This record gives sequence, structure tokens and C-alpha cells, in this order.
Amino acid sequence: MNYLNEVTISGLLHHLSRKKEHKYFPFSVRHENLWTDGTIRKDFLSARAFPAEVQETLGTLEENTPIRVKGVLRSSKGSGELYLAVLEVEALKEAGTLENTVEVSGTVHIIKAQAEGETGTGKYTRFAVRQENQEQDGHMRRDFLVVRVYDAGLREILAEKNDGDPVRVLGTLRSSKGSGVNYIRCANIE
Repeated sequence: MNYLNEVTISGLLHHLSRKKEHKYFPFSVRHENLWTDGTIRKDFLSARAFPAEVQETLGTLEENTPIRVKGVLRSSKGSGELYLAVLEVEALKEAGTLENTVEVSGTVHIIKAQAEGETGTGKYTRFAVRQENQEQDGHMRRDFLVVRVYDAGLREILAEKNDGDPVRVLGTLRSSKGSGVNYIRCANIE
């Protein structure tokens, strides 16, 4: 089954050290925006570039270069942490207006451990959008894309859903201030 999985983010390139050889180029996108309390929030959004041409482009760019990336969200097979699998990268002349859009679909996966939490911006409910896709080599890849739902009305919509129900989420990619782990901040759920 084909699920919707589209992400566009712009920000500043942040190089990560390459301690071991990977099949991908690891980096993060530093995304800064005005937060609800008037402060500037800095998200470091984990990204991996697998295509050789994207790796080549990233290797030529300096730290803090304004970039726009497009790709899909994946969960790491080892840790389960969310990262952006980058398919396209574009160097920008200036940072300009920042973009951060995520649109994913799949099925609801209810998270039992720490399903609820609270941050400085309020209470949230956590769940995952489960996607199963067939890889090019034929095996099935299962991703669990973690979502935080802060809005009370959206939490009510989520409460009506059962494990395995179809779901479509619109939102932004964020990183937790405490752990730095990436998650989707839900703006709409269907």
C-alpha cells in the first residue's frame, strides 16, 4: 500500500561528525522560529541523505548554509527514532521565510508507554502513524512515525480512533528540547 509521506523543511545546515562509515550522509537542519512565549525556538532536525548526488551536494556546503530539503520520514530500525530521509537538497541564497511541513498517512498505532506528557507549551497525547512499504529489494519496511497532539480538539478526534484505523496527519517536524528526539507536531488529524 502506498502511504502519503512528504516533508519540506528549510533552515541552516548543521554538519554532524561521521564517526563510522554509513551508507548515508548524516546531518541536521537547524530550524529557528518564534515560539508562543516570544522566544526563539531552535530545532535540530535529524536528517540522512542516501542518494549519492544529495550526499555530494551536502559535502560541498559549509556549516550554516541556508538549505531547503525535501524527503520522507522514517524510523530508525535500531533505535526507532524519527529522521528525515532526504531525497532533494537545495542551497538557498538567504534563509528567508522558513518552511516546515509534514504530511503523512497510515494507520493509528497506540503508544502504551508514556502516551501522555507535558511540556512548556501544554499537555499532549502521543501516538504513531504506522506505515508499511515495500522496499526496492522486495522486503517490507515498517515505520512508526511518532506524533504529539497538543490541541484539545485534535486529542478528542484521536481518542475516537482505534489501533489500526486509517489516519492522515498534517503538521511540522520538531525536536524535543529535553532529548533532542524528533517528532511530528500535529496541526490537523483526519
